[in-house]
Amino acid sequence: MAIIEWQSRVAGFRFRLEGAPDALSQPIIDPLHGLRFAYRVQGFLLEPERTLLIETLAPSQPLYPFAQRACRLLLHCYELVRTRLGLEHPLKYDRLLRVFLCREGKPGAEQQQNLIYLYQASEQTPPAEWLRELTHEYGHFILPPINSFVEPEPWANGDLGERLLGLWLLNALAANQIDSEAVMGASASSLRAYVARAVQPLVERMAREGLSPVRWRSRRRDGYEEYLALALYAEQVYGAERLGRAMRIAGGVEPDHFLNGLRESLLEQPRLKVNLLRKPSWLLLPGGIRRWRVLSPAETRLTPDPKRPDWVRCDCQQQTALLQQVNR
Repeated sequence: MAIIEWQSRVAGFRFRLEGAPDALSQPIIDPLHGLRFAYRVQGFLLEPERTLLIETLAPSQPLYPFAQRACRLLLHCYELVRTRLGLEHPLKYDRLLRVFLCREGKPGAEQQQNLIYLYQASEQTPPAEWLRELTHEYGHFILPPINSFVEPEPWANGDLGERLLGLWLLNALAANQIDSEAVMGASASSLRAYVARAVQPLVERMAREGLSPVRWRSRRRDGYEEYLALALYAEQVYGAERLGRAMRIAGGVEPDHFLNGLRESLLEQPRLKVNLLRKPSWLLLPGGIRRWRVLSPAETRLTPDPKRPDWVRCDCQQQTALLQQVNR
């Protein structure tokens, strides 16, 4: 039995990997397809008590190192989602997520309940693709669902998880909190390219234009991407804590439920620090300028949008501004 134990430099969680490059005496049969998996890696959270969080399984010895990397990656993803969004693995599955690396099937991946399947898993799969597939399916598992889209897929939480985790893992890599082994061997340059392609354009559009009611009502790709843009923008502008709170109080699976949750999340704070992504920048401020005043910088100007009462144009020369609610 090979054991790797470490204290994370991301948030200080203590983890332990247990596994062996030798076949199990009794192969594990997966519950969905009945396939046999002879190699297993288990990932534990050690504090406040020892909890098995992740189990990755491989059918053959050459895939064992990838099972080990995948387990480590998902432990870091767990840490990021828990500390930043306040979300946890579902208790109904005893906190356990099981990941099966399959040689069979059509290329791609799927998540059902607490099971993730990666199909056509291969030693030749590029590290960035391993990373994308795993973070996407993990998003489906741990993030609250947003549904009702007809394309590119019905549920948008997988795509949101992939993009949020891509950004956070890049930042952790840049800060030397993790190494490339923790992201399936992907390079910092590949992660930067992914964030530049999949995250920043959506965030920048939301800051430049605010929410588009036409796109928001669509259930096709433009509506799907507008939801992703709003969630990613919320994380960048108001912080991950506000985004996580919005997810937890949304109360439903429709995009409007999330929007209402975000409004409530922002109104919970008497003061709100905002990161301004451009000059000028559009801000979602529930209640508009009647409800908010600027504390600093003093020269900041808020201009209402007559067609979108909750959206305000913020003109400020600084990168951050502090606002306060009035008439609470």
